[in-house]
Amino acid sequence: MNQPAAHILFRILCAGLMAPTAADIGRTLYQWASGFPPVNWSITGRWFLMVLSGQAYVPGIAAAPSLPHELIAGHAAYYTISMIFAAVYLIGLAVLGRSPSLANGLAFGLATMAFPFLVQMPLMGMGIFAIDTATPGLIVIRTLIHHSSFGIGLALGALLADRLFMRRS
Repeated sequence: MNQPAAHILFRILCAGLMAPTAADIGRTLYQWASGFPPVNWSITGRWFLMVLSGQAYVPGIAAAPSLPHELIAGHAAYYTISMIFAAVYLIGLAVLGRSPSLANGLAFGLATMAFPFLVQMPLMGMGIFAIDTATPGLIVIRTLIHHSSFGIGLALGALLADRLFMRRS
């Protein structure tokens, strides 16, 4: 598929913004239905700031001292990773000669769960699949809903971008 660079970048931008929006909606519905507390983006930001300073393994991240601007860093990391995942998703589809769909978006979203389950949570002292927390099952379900919604949002964002870009052409 030979697309102009502007279309490719527009697709990545739309998918990269729609995906976290869909993920936030899915996660919020889960929180509402389950009563499970929301994600603490300050903790996520603290970890990413510590990773950037060379300390990737932070057992008991919640007890680690707060860092300046950790909440902003958490949101910045979330949206940066969303854009990276959108680019990987769309480039992967282009290489495979496939178009975005709800099915492959969902599959990709489920695949992205490897990062929090096998990298981020263990390095934050939560263990693989959050096993070292008080509520691993609830965290796994929240992550499943979050990443499933994220993947569907990737596909919807890319499809919306295609529709909007084709109107301009």
